[in-house]
Amino acid sequence: MTPALPANGHKQAQHIDARRRHHILVFVSYITSLVMFFYGVRSLNQDSLLLPLILFATGGCFLLNVLLYHFSQQLNRACIIEAMLVGTFVLSLVYQGGYNNTALYWVFPFPAILFGLLGVRNALVGNAMLLLMLGVMLFTPDLIQAEYKEAETSRFLASLVIVITVCWINDHYRERSHAAMEHLQHSKELQANTDALTGLANRRFLDSSLIPALEQQSDELLPLAVIMCDLDHFKQLNDQFGHDVGDEVLKAVANVFRQNLRQQDIACRFGGEEFLLILPHTTTADARLVAEKIRLQLSKEHLSTAAANHQLTASFGVAGCDETMAFYDAVKIADQQLYQAKHQGRNQVCG
Repeated sequence: MTPALPANGHKQAQHIDARRRHHILVFVSYITSLVMFFYGVRSLNQDSLLLPLILFATGGCFLLNVLLYHFSQQLNRACIIEAMLVGTFVLSLVYQGGYNNTALYWVFPFPAILFGLLGVRNALVGNAMLLLMLGVMLFTPDLIQAEYKEAETSRFLASLVIVITVCWINDHYRERSHAAMEHLQHSKELQANTDALTGLANRRFLDSSLIPALEQQSDELLPLAVIMCDLDHFKQLNDQFGHDVGDEVLKAVANVFRQNLRQQDIACRFGGEEFLLILPHTTTADARLVAEKIRLQLSKEHLSTAAANHQLTASFGVAGCDETMAFYDAVKIADQQLYQAKHQGRNQVCG
């Protein structure tokens, strides 16, 4: 069976995206709050205290959010709160009008910030809601304190739609590009770790995928059992019927493994006619039962090849593994048990 272990490339891509969102969150929180405090101080001499209140309150909330993020390391929660603060600030500023009625100019950076914080789909929904509420506010002047010219509001909304659309196109295709590259990398890794003839995992898979998975997610795999399987008299079959028939036999054996193993089990072509079966969360006793079941089915397998009259048998060695560092020791023990099965007459399970 081809294993479904997490790809390192996918984890790396997630880590890079998290770092990107982290830097956007930190930049927006610190720099934007400083700008708000600066203009808040400058607006204190105005008749209305609403503008400095908006600026000081939002800047303080930005700082509080980023400090809580540094403490909790909850990036998703911090980004959602930051996006809500951005939306609240934009609506409040447009409502009040800003310094000398310049609020509309300060709206344009924030659609891009939402895309950076929330990702394409959530940011598109957030920006659409923000655009709708701004439209209602600007075309219903009685709802807001500020006074905007009709030509100014229509041009502002048209420009904002363009900004949101460009941000969406850029982030949408950036995500698709990253997904395509990740898929290509995963395909290359899968191809490199898969035996071309049988479709099973190959020996390279053990070092490149299984051992890292054991180190990172041992609870999901350990304890495990390993089964070494070797086809009996396979060289004679090749010599008598040819390598093409031998290849068909190996494919048939791989199908027997698929039929008798669980989804989480791993079948690996270890070399030539030798296979390694890896059974997570399985005792040695249960692994012996699995090996015996496969042994019996192989001996009854009807091969639709020129070797149809050749009785296919296999020998098995079983061992257990309780910790990551002992995996190859378990493989070695299983191989010794396999040798014992061969020595005792083949077509049997030892271990």
